[in-house]
Amino acid sequence: MSSDPVDLRQLWGEGWSITLAPRSPESALRMMGVQDIESMPSGLGAAFAGRDPRNGPPVLLAATLVDGPWSAIVECEASTGWVGMHSDVLSLLAAPGKPACTAFSDPNQLLVAFCEHASQPCGIDPRTNRRWGPYSHHAAESLRLVGFPAGYATEEQPVPEPHRVAGGALLVVRAITGIQLNHEHLAGPWIGGLSSKPAP
Repeated sequence: MSSDPVDLRQLWGEGWSITLAPRSPESALRMMGVQDIESMPSGLGAAFAGRDPRNGPPVLLAATLVDGPWSAIVECEASTGWVGMHSDVLSLLAAPGKPACTAFSDPNQLLVAFCEHASQPCGIDPRTNRRWGPYSHHAAESLRLVGFPAGYATEEQPVPEPHRVAGGALLVVRAITGIQLNHEHLAGPWIGGLSSKPAP
């Protein structure tokens, strides 16, 4: 199995959201509004293949342990918004020294939001480097170290990985959390359930 970085748009298409949180998979799912958690022995693809995103809430969330205390939580139903983009959810998921971070893609947007412990959520468009929220020095410096310029992207100071649409988003996730997602992280085992949390 490859430990190379994943290209989530190549893997899942245009509509997906992935959250990295310093919590166990079960704890993260509960904080994201899932009450009844079950194992997903057939894997992530089979679980989402049976869902019709036009049905609206409740939406299906799936979680797996990635590294140490970190879990990845995946959503593939965009019609009601992404649970991982709720500011209160990101605040709950964050821990001291360990931000919670969500990257999402749909046909019109590619954004990353994150929340450091006890702070307001921040965000970035990895294609333009447009940012919002109260960035800490650590977050700003971490993004600089992986190649994001201090201001808007220009020809002289471009964002990294413009040739891979989702690559820049996962580079932001790596800068903020320290986790570089690869195929092994997404191998499971997965647990999940339905969350009826409304769109942010």
